[in-house]
Amino acid sequence: MQRTKTDPLSTDREETNERREFRSKKSNRKLKMAIICFVIAAGIACAGGWLYANSTKSPVPKNLSESVNFPVYYPDIKKLPNGYTLNKGSFTSPEKGVIIYSVNYGDGKKLIFSTQQQPSDSKIQSFYSNYIPLRNKMGTNLGEAEVGAYGTEKNLKTVVSLPTNNKTWLIITAPYDINQDQLKQVLNSLQK
Repeated sequence: MQRTKTDPLSTDREETNERREFRSKKSNRKLKMAIICFVIAAGIACAGGWLYANSTKSPVPKNLSESVNFPVYYPDIKKLPNGYTLNKGSFTSPEKGVIIYSVNYGDGKKLIFSTQQQPSDSKIQSFYSNYIPLRNKMGTNLGEAEVGAYGTEKNLKTVVSLPTNNKTWLIITAPYDINQDQLKQVLNSLQK
């Protein structure tokens, strides 16, 4: 049997090549992990930015919303009928415990919203008897609204009473000829 001599330099070269290959694979793994982490972080940042940009910020001035002990409902501008716009500068409190604002549409037409804490059922029934004795029910996301007309022939208005499920009472006045489907869409756009 013949013995083969091994070249000690050849063995060192093989070890060095193996080490280089190992280091190279290790570097590639680190690079891949860094890329994956970067992609994940970028994805999270993009999702957070999208959520922030699409979150609904209340148009109700903070000093007004903090001055009352009931939720103030306002329309989600994305859900209003075409041509309807929330007048963000119209929020005011004409008296303690009442906040009013308006939604504009058409050629200078507007809906006036009055929000207050919901009174007793007997006071709401008294309001119906005195202001909208002839009325129709309209189901909404917030509760059942009563819709009627108030005023004289020359000053006739549509009046909506909406006692919400969260103890806020909305009274909305609108032109007598408002489209009832659009009115319902406005009511269903309300959020707090």
